[in-house]
Parts: sequence; C-alpha cells; structure tokens
Amino acid sequence: MWKPAVRFFCAMFFAAVATSQAATPDTGLYFIVLVKSSNYSQNRDGELTRLNYHFFTEVFPHNPDTPVTGSLRRDGVSSSAMFYEKRESNHYIEGGHFDTVEEADKTHPNGLYRLSVKTDKVHIVNQQLNLAGGSGTTEIPEPITIHLSQGGNAVAPDKLDPDQTLTVSWSEYSNGRDDPRGIVDDMIFVVMQDCTGARIVHTGLPFKSPYMTWKSQEVTVDASKLKPGHPYSIFVEFPHVVDSRMAEGVPIFSAYATATYLDLVTLGEAQSNECLDSMPPMDTGQTDR
Repeated sequence: MWKPAVRFFCAMFFAAVATSQAATPDTGLYFIVLVKSSNYSQNRDGELTRLNYHFFTEVFPHNPDTPVTGSLRRDGVSSSAMFYEKRESNHYIEGGHFDTVEEADKTHPNGLYRLSVKTDKVHIVNQQLNLAGGSGTTEIPEPITIHLSQGGNAVAPDKLDPDQTLTVSWSEYSNGRDDPRGIVDDMIFVVMQDCTGARIVHTGLPFKSPYMTWKSQEVTVDASKLKPGHPYSIFVEFPHVVDSRMAEGVPIFSAYATATYLDLVTLGEAQSNECLDSMPPMDTGQTDR
C-alpha cells in the first residue's frame, strides 16, 4: 500500500503533467517538411516509368488562410534564399524537377539547411535541418509498385468492379524505420482522387490526424466511393525521415521520399458527365500531365 506522502507526490506529478499538456502552445502549424523525392508512373501491366526527381519544402497551417512568410537556404554558404508562396491550403517552395538524382543533388546538395517561418503565432528563425542519409548520401526508398485486388483476387487497374471493395497494397518499404528521435516515424500516404479532381481517399498526415507508418501493408476503398464507368487516380508515397526537430513547438522534419501514380477505371457505363475532360495531376510530383 502506498503511503499518503507517496500518493500526494504522485497526484502532484500527474497534475503537473496534465497542466503541462494543457499548456502546450497553439502554434497554428501542423508541421514543416523538407523533401527530396523520386516519382514514378505505373501502367496497367505494373511497369514503372520514372517521371522526375523533385525538391520542395512545405508548411502545413491549421487554417488555410493563415498568413505565412518564410524562407529556405543552405547553411553556411552564400546561396540565395528561396521563399514560401501560398499554394492551395499550404505554403510551398518549389525547388524544381530533375531527370537524374545527380542533377537534383548538384542543385540541392545533401547537408544542412536553414528554415525561417513566421506567422501571427510563431516565429522560427534559422532553424537548422539536415537533409542527408547516414553516410551523407541520398537515401530515397526503392520505387513502389502498387497492387490491386477485389474479392481476394488481383484486378487490373482499368477493370475495377464498382460494386466491390478495392484493396490497395504495395511493394516493400526498403528503408522504413521508426524515428530514433521519437518525433515522426517513416510514413505511407495513399491518396485517391475522382474524375473531378476531388480527393476521396487520404490516409492522413502526421500531427494532423492518425496516419499510416512504414509498417502498414494495405488500404481498403469502400465500394461506395466508386461509380461505374469512371476514371480515378491514386498514388502511394513513402517518406523516409532523415532528420526531425521541434522548433518553437512546431515539428520540422526532412525526408527522402518516393511516390508512384496509377490511373484506374471502373467497369460499366457512367451515369453522368461530371468528369473533367482530362485527369488533373494529383500533386506537383506528377509531371506527365
């Protein structure tokens, strides 16, 4: 049996923890990420075509209308700063698309960068962030192959049954791991959009909602989200975290990522003409549209 003094100490301890959690500052930002990635298109036979290598950084505010200013620059060199611009609900720096990883590494070398971001609630100044693998190299995960099945059987992406649940799975996460700093583990994102460009499936972002980690193996799409005779698009992305920090209460991390995009079509005859003339790109990595 605990003595009264011990009970009192423990009660005070847990009260202090609760108070500390309640006092966590509202930064107005979910997270900031710096990414070097590769992107692929997959055809109906499962063959991959590399689209590009890509460099970007993105700020995710709670409120899309939050004013955000900020910049990114390499640490310790006289290179020019790049500045965040509003893009839909987030703020973004586009660092360019490249044909080879060597070109991406030459333009945006691995190593230390400095982030500055200012809102009405937080001011992050020259936060250091490392974009480099364990040996200083670019550690983008191996390309992803997407697998589709319905009723326990493999199905071609252009022959989906709109009346059956769709199961989406993927090839192995080659370098997935838990974050040794305990901030954010390696992630898997699965996003699906319909023929109007609306996202009908999103598996969640870290610090904003429950999200899938590198250990996840599949996602199911309920048949209620599918319509006969309609095209859809899907991508699966593996961001591999190489550095993570907390700055002024905001999670900041860098990642090497890879994504694969796949077009889908359901069987049957469309009951409406709501679809766009052509499928829009799902994000800035899908450069073949």
